[in-house]
Amino acid sequence: MNDLRALDVLVGEWAAEVPGFDVDARTTFEWLEGGGFLIQRATVAREEFPNGVMVIGATGPGGGLQQHYFDSRGVQRVYEMTLDGGVWTLSRDGPDWPQRYVGEFSDDGNTIAGRWERGVSLGAPLQHDFELSYRRIG
Repeated sequence: MNDLRALDVLVGEWAAEVPGFDVDARTTFEWLEGGGFLIQRATVAREEFPNGVMVIGATGPGGGLQQHYFDSRGVQRVYEMTLDGGVWTLSRDGPDWPQRYVGEFSDDGNTIAGRWERGVSLGAPLQHDFELSYRRIG
């Protein structure tokens, strides 16, 4: 069973940044009232990018962390998640293609430098998809 207090490092408001796109994007993390789950909300002021709500908790096998992802396109996914040694990882194997996010926290915990990777089909090797970093703003 995971100690959910390790997720406190995410709590707050973050500016999301994708190189090459000048867009206002925000992500907030807050505990569900009463605890047990961390709620992540992502908003992007650009039509071609989805807004999303994610629920993070110890819902995986053996109490492992998972992120349950839902977005404005109607997409839903479940990612296995780790947050260890200053590295935040989300990953899934399918059902359509493998995907992984790896974000590294700065020493002061106020930035996360990250990237998404994906395969082109099930079982395909992962390749760089796009950079996605976060900067704490509140």
